[in-house]
Amino acid sequence: MNVFKEMGCAGVKPDAYPQFLRNKKGKIFGYGMLLMAFYFVITALIPLIQIQAEIGGIGHAVKEELPDFEVSEYGFWIERPYQFDGGTTYVALNSDDYFDEEEAYLFSQGYQSVLLVDSEKMLIKSNGQVQTLYFYMLESGTYFSRQSIMAFIPLIYLLVILFLIFYFIWITAVFFFGVLIVALLGMILNSITKAGLTFGQIYILGIYGRTWPLFFKGVVVRLFGVHIPFFWVINFGVTLIYLYLAMRKIGAQRVQNNPYVYVQTPGSYGQDGYGQMPYQQGSYQQGSYQQGPYQQGPYQQGPYQQEPCQQTPYSQGENQSSYQEQTGGQDR
Repeated sequence: MNVFKEMGCAGVKPDAYPQFLRNKKGKIFGYGMLLMAFYFVITALIPLIQIQAEIGGIGHAVKEELPDFEVSEYGFWIERPYQFDGGTTYVALNSDDYFDEEEAYLFSQGYQSVLLVDSEKMLIKSNGQVQTLYFYMLESGTYFSRQSIMAFIPLIYLLVILFLIFYFIWITAVFFFGVLIVALLGMILNSITKAGLTFGQIYILGIYGRTWPLFFKGVVVRLFGVHIPFFWVINFGVTLIYLYLAMRKIGAQRVQNNPYVYVQTPGSYGQDGYGQMPYQQGSYQQGSYQQGPYQQGPYQQGPYQQEPCQQTPYSQGENQSSYQEQTGGQDR
């Protein structure tokens, strides 16, 4: 089964999870990396391409669209107010007005990326995180203007590339660590379902169980910016549901392949309170101990069965003394 088919089965067919345990470690690791590549494209590359298309590139936006401005530890100044609304991206620069931080935070929830700047502070929203920076916190001697930004455009592109690389490494590490947490919780499900899996096998199932929750998080939450309260609970909860269904299937297959594994189920008891295990119909039921030589051995028909002691003179009352005298005489 190729990895793309496995992605589909991981989301809609939990019965296929036992087959995933047969995959080699390299394929499993590659599957996890491919998942993160898709998530990286959805959450980082697509928004960046959208921004580039909307503003015509960073260099064009700075040179043609952005007015002259200055930023230092003393505050922010811009030649004229600047505003840009691209649907998912919003930028507003105005040194003649002040924005309320609380209202700006609520306003930013309707966009994926936001940059608000007034004369004393700036608010930035990126990757779902909102941060506020006051200019007086800048290091002494800090100075930026449109001319300085134009000189740093090649460096800006380099920083963007480095940021994307760091972002991919970061989300990949967080993904595999999250699967570790899922696997620890999966140990409880393993005990409930009696699947008999090792921690490593549960970890493998956790990687596949994260497939569709990860896609949902990337598309709905990150790409479209839909806010879902306590989404992290739903995110990991759906993964645990996939694990439970997979383990229940594995546990059923384990009992089917090995009938000697005892699993208590509502219909596993017979009339006497116990099931009909193979030991009741095995070789011990009609074994050699019932029809072998011990059944009709010499102890049943041999000389011990009709010993002379059964009809000896001891059973004839009057001849007991004479027999004793006769035998005693012979002995003497």
